[in-house]
Amino acid sequence: MQVGNELTAKEQQDWICPDISPHWQLSQQASSKQYTLRSRHDNRYFPLSPAEVYALSHFTGNFTVTQLQQQCQKKYSSAISPNFILDLWQKLITIGILTSDESITPNPPVETDRGQNINNGREIPNPNPSQPQLDNQIVDTDNTEHQPNSHPANPLKLQLKSCVQWIPHSDGYWILRNPEDITFLQVDSPSKAAINQLGKHPPADIAKNNNLTLEQLRYLLQLLTATGMLTGTQPAKPAKRKFTPLQLLFFKVPLFNPDTWLTRHITKLHWIWTRSIGLILCFFLAFSLFIGLSQRPEILLTGQQLVANQGISLLFPFALLAMLVVTLHELGHAFTLKHYKGIVPEFGLLFMFLMPAAYTNTTDSYCLSRFKRILVVGAGIICQLIIAATAFWLWQSSANWLATASYLLMVAALFTIALNLNPLAKFDGYYLAVALTGINNLRTRSFQFYRNLLRRHPSPEPRHNRLILATYAPFSLLYILFVFSSIFTLITNWTLTNIPFWTITLLTLWAIYYYFPQKPTEVHTDKKNKPKNPSPKPLCEPLRFPLRTSAFQKKPQPQPLTTMNPSQPLQLAPPTSKPHLPLKQIAILLTIATSLSLISLIPTSFEVGGSVELETRQGARSIVRTPIAGIITKIYVKPGQTVQPGQILAQLSSLELDREIATIEQQLVQAHQVLDNAQKQRIRAEAQLVEVQAIAEAMIAKTRRESLRAKALTQGKLTPDIQVLNTQRQRLQERIPELQEKLQRYHQLYEQGAISRNRRDEVESELHNVESNLVAKTQEIAAAKQNQTDTARDLQTETASQFAAIDASEMIAQAESQMITQQQAIATLKNRLSELKTLKQNLTLRSPIAGVILTNDLDLRQNQELKPTEDFLLEIAELSSLTATVDIKEEDLEYVENHKPVTFRPRQAKLRPYTATVQRILPQIQHEPSQPQPIAQVEIVVDNSDGKLYPGATGYAKIYSERIPLYQRLGRELMRLVPLERFLWR
Repeated sequence: MQVGNELTAKEQQDWICPDISPHWQLSQQASSKQYTLRSRHDNRYFPLSPAEVYALSHFTGNFTVTQLQQQCQKKYSSAISPNFILDLWQKLITIGILTSDESITPNPPVETDRGQNINNGREIPNPNPSQPQLDNQIVDTDNTEHQPNSHPANPLKLQLKSCVQWIPHSDGYWILRNPEDITFLQVDSPSKAAINQLGKHPPADIAKNNNLTLEQLRYLLQLLTATGMLTGTQPAKPAKRKFTPLQLLFFKVPLFNPDTWLTRHITKLHWIWTRSIGLILCFFLAFSLFIGLSQRPEILLTGQQLVANQGISLLFPFALLAMLVVTLHELGHAFTLKHYKGIVPEFGLLFMFLMPAAYTNTTDSYCLSRFKRILVVGAGIICQLIIAATAFWLWQSSANWLATASYLLMVAALFTIALNLNPLAKFDGYYLAVALTGINNLRTRSFQFYRNLLRRHPSPEPRHNRLILATYAPFSLLYILFVFSSIFTLITNWTLTNIPFWTITLLTLWAIYYYFPQKPTEVHTDKKNKPKNPSPKPLCEPLRFPLRTSAFQKKPQPQPLTTMNPSQPLQLAPPTSKPHLPLKQIAILLTIATSLSLISLIPTSFEVGGSVELETRQGARSIVRTPIAGIITKIYVKPGQTVQPGQILAQLSSLELDREIATIEQQLVQAHQVLDNAQKQRIRAEAQLVEVQAIAEAMIAKTRRESLRAKALTQGKLTPDIQVLNTQRQRLQERIPELQEKLQRYHQLYEQGAISRNRRDEVESELHNVESNLVAKTQEIAAAKQNQTDTARDLQTETASQFAAIDASEMIAQAESQMITQQQAIATLKNRLSELKTLKQNLTLRSPIAGVILTNDLDLRQNQELKPTEDFLLEIAELSSLTATVDIKEEDLEYVENHKPVTFRPRQAKLRPYTATVQRILPQIQHEPSQPQPIAQVEIVVDNSDGKLYPGATGYAKIYSERIPLYQRLGRELMRLVPLERFLWR
């Protein structure tokens, strides 16, 4: 509405100034001393002049426009206009603080007989009699009208700033861009037409001409005011909120405005965004990708070798190179946006989980076409790809430290690309999805789509966007739940495990700080410190949007507006003339101090501890092994089963053992056979001895006879045989002369021819025969003599050998020795057979102790070989009590003693504590590279009478030292954190 167009001047002067205190408060900025009107429900606030502050402090529902106008003119005289209150009222309506309805007709006040103004039966104090009261309620701005720079604020003009630009978007909407404050509004065509008519027509006419309701127009004016689009407005600066631990997950540190520097250097880089360079980059990246995939095994092997050789020392250079990659990545965004004539107002650092990274504010890219927005978002990713490809080729062509640095740079670039392309987190992947789909605020709108669906409200989203929104929301929700639940679980487990006491203490102090009522800074001055006239500078900086976050946020819900109803009974709490601490806050402070003092006297148990893993006790556990290798044929127990001593656990079989037993048994049979043979041989030897003795006696006689013959022969006494041969030889010798004489005679006769030649030859042949016989007889005689001599000699030799072979003692000793040997062999074989049978009995495995079977998957061991030294079948332990080793810091060893009580809380049942005791303190301090400080090890015994704890279970063990007051506990905790030994001299 326009004040003065729809109501008469008298009606306007009789309006009651409403109470705005439920939703708005007057305050003063501590740094600039600027007066502001601040919303109690959001971050909106508006700058005010001292005169406006003075007037608004009386918007309590008790004064009319005329009364307040008179009071202000009395205060500021001619420094304000005659319609100052009406202009201020119009400003409040325009910026959305007040609302008006044409159907509301204020009731004019009437004069009563008591000289007081009455409105709707309620008294309104006369401004003159209540002057002392007003003086106590208003801000002390005495003499401000006499200051040369003092002036009231100009009423808000309903027209756009001269710098504001209209940018049509290809998706059919309009973007209203404020390059001065870097703010934006996305509006449709009717809203654009209504905005263009501001300042030219009354608001009612604007709403009527563009088919808008007054509420819609008022909301549009609120958006224009909040984004600083109207003349005389500035964007609302986010109010400072109290610190919360969640802020450590993500916060930003703006550094500087790089726009001027980018503008100065962009002219040198325009050649980068040419088509030829784009084609070259595409070929370079594609070729690098092809070669990189072909060398993938070598790349993975290099990474494994670097990690194995250098380990954690690579973390620092990797982090530096990752920061370099991210910085170049952000420069890619900034220069690309600057190439398309955009504005980059901010460059800074952001911290995610306390890990630093760079960011640039490229919100201005929303004014670009979809293709250019994609290029702006993708420029950073392209920079990372170029860095990775360049580092890949450097790694290929270099050696030593440069090869390592190039490899780390390549890995850092690829790692940040993988992290950055996640579309479910608000990184480049998300904003690339926004640019590709053209759906600004993709996550917010997807959740709103399901919210409308569940509430059965009609969705304002176009049909072609609904499938994308319906798909994105579930994945985004699952991702958020997964990330935050993982972070919460990790932080909770670490803090409650390592610093539980400090965690609870700090959270308690933070809760006191966070929930302690904080009184906002009210407008107050006094004569000693009078307010200076506010400077013409804007009260707040331009809106700082998150890194490439859309400026087109979800439509904010309109805040409650004060209705111009003269019957409002609310009263504005007036600012005080001087600051003072309310009694309520003093009482709260005293209560907190007293409570903390009493709490500090509460006796607490001082404990030390750490994460542990349960183990079986020494002397109460046993491993079942086999004495020899064998095959498991049958298992009689199951995992978790309770067994008693001597109970059969499993049956094994050994083919080698069976084969050896069979061999021993066969050898034993053979040994018995050999023993029997030896016994029989002894008997035969004894019988043979008798026989041989008789033969030997006969041979002796024969030898004696032959010896006598041989002796006689040597003495010339011939044997009868030789005598016969000798007689025959003599006869032959006697015939030879006869035959010689006869042959001579026949020879003569032959010569005379008296006889034939044949006759002569016959005689000659006969002579030759006799001579031959004579020689033969002579040889026979010699042979007979030699044979006689040899026979005697042979008989002597045979007799001697017979006597040596049939020696009785030798034959009996040999037989008895053989019998003894066989008897010893039989005894040895029997002992070995007994041992083997014992081993075979040991293949039936029995439980050595009473306990529980701890080994799993016993059924899988069926028909497998079990070796005595390499493997064991199962483990048995008595679980009524278990042990664990607690690693504690060296400085906490002072508070630990043997037999001290311990509380163990397993992870499987964190709310159920188990009692334990300190069994012993290991007599050595451990200095492990993985531990930042030396640690001592304490062995505890945990009572497991219920049998629900098992070896390998993890949990947290607390060793209780003594009960001390809480303040002393805090002192000890502080001493554990601070190395006081470095500062103590004695």
